[in-house]
Amino acid sequence: MKRVFAHIGFSFAITLVILNFFQIKTALVISAVTGAAFAVSLLIKRTRRGVAVPLAMLSAVLACVIFISNYYSSFLPQTRLDNVTANAEFYIVDLEEKTTAGSYTYTVKTKSVRAANAPQNIKVKLKSPVQIDADYYEILKGEIRFRLISDNGFRSYGSFGKGIYLSAYTDNAAVTGEEVFSLNSYMLHLRENIIHLIQQNVSSESAGLLIALTTGNKSYLSAETVDNFKASGVMHIMAVSGLHLAVFSGSVYWILKKLRVPKLPHILVSVLSVFFYASLAGFSKSIMRAGIMMVILMAGRLFKEKSDAMNSLGLAVFIICLNPYAVTDAGALLTVTAVLGLLVIHPHIRRIFTPKNAVVKYFYNILAASVSVFISTLPVMYFVFGYITPYGILLNLIMIPLAQLTLISSFLMLFSFGASALSFVCGALSSFMIDITAFCARLPFAVVGINDVAFGLAIGLVFILFGTAFAINKKHIFRTCTAISAAVFVILLSVSAVLNYNAIYIKEIAGYHSTAVIVYNRKNAAVFGVEDTRQLTAVSNILKSNHLKLYLIVDCDKGNVSERLAEKFRPVNYVSKEKNMNEAVNCKHIYTQNEINVDLWQDFHVEYKYINNRCRMTLTAYNTEFVYTDSKEKHSAESAIYIGAEEYNSVYMVNKDGYTQRRLNEWQK
Repeated sequence: MKRVFAHIGFSFAITLVILNFFQIKTALVISAVTGAAFAVSLLIKRTRRGVAVPLAMLSAVLACVIFISNYYSSFLPQTRLDNVTANAEFYIVDLEEKTTAGSYTYTVKTKSVRAANAPQNIKVKLKSPVQIDADYYEILKGEIRFRLISDNGFRSYGSFGKGIYLSAYTDNAAVTGEEVFSLNSYMLHLRENIIHLIQQNVSSESAGLLIALTTGNKSYLSAETVDNFKASGVMHIMAVSGLHLAVFSGSVYWILKKLRVPKLPHILVSVLSVFFYASLAGFSKSIMRAGIMMVILMAGRLFKEKSDAMNSLGLAVFIICLNPYAVTDAGALLTVTAVLGLLVIHPHIRRIFTPKNAVVKYFYNILAASVSVFISTLPVMYFVFGYITPYGILLNLIMIPLAQLTLISSFLMLFSFGASALSFVCGALSSFMIDITAFCARLPFAVVGINDVAFGLAIGLVFILFGTAFAINKKHIFRTCTAISAAVFVILLSVSAVLNYNAIYIKEIAGYHSTAVIVYNRKNAAVFGVEDTRQLTAVSNILKSNHLKLYLIVDCDKGNVSERLAEKFRPVNYVSKEKNMNEAVNCKHIYTQNEINVDLWQDFHVEYKYINNRCRMTLTAYNTEFVYTDSKEKHSAESAIYIGAEEYNSVYMVNKDGYTQRRLNEWQK
């Protein structure tokens, strides 16, 4: 059977995606069902001979076993530390990150946790109000307050995929003088030296982009630059992956070839360069996928065999998914679906037209690749982010060549210890990339929201059509499906736009300790109870993707997060229970009274009350009441819908005929 690893890897990953949507009891049921399906596939002669079905079922069974065993051996024991404060010894295992709030975040591993039945040797995301003065793998001690990040992988925003289930807080970490030996400490110091060298030779914001391109560390970039890259659809350039690895390891391979190094040492050194760069980038999911595929490609050349790209991708997916929560990382999903687009869709687009001119062919291949990736990543963009960035398709024609030139210049600058001419080139290239993304991010419809159910339906129909075309594998069928797909998108989205033109959307956004709410129509928005950075990111994406005017912010907690939102979007009205406001909050009206009763815009009414340290709002959209409260108590009412009472987030679409509810995945940003 062809492509054995492709069958194994993708069956394994798809099963894990399904398992991560459910609780452990459902996972146990699914494991029993897949086990029975595997047994049946072996009993039926036709499926047994075909091999593909039994292999897929066996992969599903293995995924269930790994998911369940990881749950009981790793995740469940760590839940015992939720809301526990204990003395612990720990050491830093990754680069320091400074948050926008001015605090510091560290990835640490515990050596000991002094609490009853506490698991030991676990990775934790540790926050500190002050910078911790300690070297990597130097043992610290202090009192730590633990908190479970989430009870579901998709709500952890990638933390579970890194093997981190708990966040923690300390303000009294002290160095003990002891150290834990690890080779990774040398790599971390190398990353630090690279960062310092870049900062010494290139201006601040340009240096931040160079650091992100070479090491994948985006913490040195301003939030505005990161947002501009996202809105321009070229954020993938900062995710160290195949493009970056191809420049680095490909250059090593080319140099060794020119030096006529014998095949065996040639391949071995090239493979070592892959591992070196992967460790430099912190073994992210994207670099791991690219690294595994490149190593398999090089190994094939060693044995004079051509490796199959789909098989290599399947093997890479399988290895990455040995951590059963890896599939909950949006970055991992995007990188795999992007490569699938390049392997499956890209060849068909290239067959439509093949330029003869080498320069035209180069840029046409970039455009074809951008279109392929755009199509293949649509489901992930719909379910994870709820928006698309269409300008990225064309902007890649400029940004990918620029990124390649910048990477080559950066590596040469680093090897020459910051040569002035190369520093100037790197700074100029990165500055131009920052400027062009800032320009594109300000263009109309740079970010387009795709939250509507019609988008999901359109995406599903398109993939069914193209799946049928690829299965039949006839050129005229492919062209017919392309035409039908375009018609499906236009019709469904046009109908949806007409029907929902005057709709009001009410979306709840889960945070660490509270539920925030954003209400919006096609022009205006009102935001209630934003208390943490997760909610801030989600609200910012909605405001940008729908090009909304922020009409009202109600700050229920009087934290600085709502003020940061106000600084960014400048609302017309700001309501707070505190009289002392940050001077940077620039809005037309600031209210500090405990009650507001007002028609905010046509068909939308807000009643706000702050009584006995409780914030309560009644939001009336058309004739439907939605009640929001920061109380943790259970509510029941016949005439109103209580927002935040459900385990999962929801978005309500309200019009004159009533409302519809769509339950959102917890991993939606």
